[in-house]
Amino acid sequence: MLSKSSRMWLVAAAAAWIVPSQPIMAQQPEQHLIPQSQIIEHKETLEQLTALTHHPGEVGEAASRLLVMMKRHMAREEAFIQPPLTLLPEVAAGKVTPDMAWALPMIKRTQAEHEQIFIEHTEITDGLNELATAAEKAGDKNAQAFAESAAADSLTDFEILIPTLTLLGNALEAKLPAAH
Repeated sequence: MLSKSSRMWLVAAAAAWIVPSQPIMAQQPEQHLIPQSQIIEHKETLEQLTALTHHPGEVGEAASRLLVMMKRHMAREEAFIQPPLTLLPEVAAGKVTPDMAWALPMIKRTQAEHEQIFIEHTEITDGLNELATAAEKAGDKNAQAFAESAAADSLTDFEILIPTLTLLGNALEAKLPAAH
């Protein structure tokens, strides 16, 4: 169940998504939004993990190591993996326009760096397993629940996110002029 502050953030984020402060196309080409759901997920994950770093003993130590890995990986996701996902509703509705071509280099980069991304997820999963083990030993149910939930989120990236980007790239390439 979401905390009161999480629910308030979710409502604010949903409102921001419905009524954006500036149109997406007014942004610089290098600066594309990421889906609001991903912004919320990253914020909540980092908040929870940061709180766990203050837990005593092995739990806090494992959380601290994991926090470094998660921040590095989330920066990668926000830089080029997640921005193309903002195009999904339009592409799914059959609307592909030339101004969407910005997403193709990001998708191609994700595909080119697939092995490194996989390695990062493996390291994160190992860190989450370490945190879960430490939490179980310490009887820290909150830390254990976080580790298990975050591991499922990490798995989602390879089962859903990466294949979705590939399909999105295929749809864009099929419908955009060959010059892109």
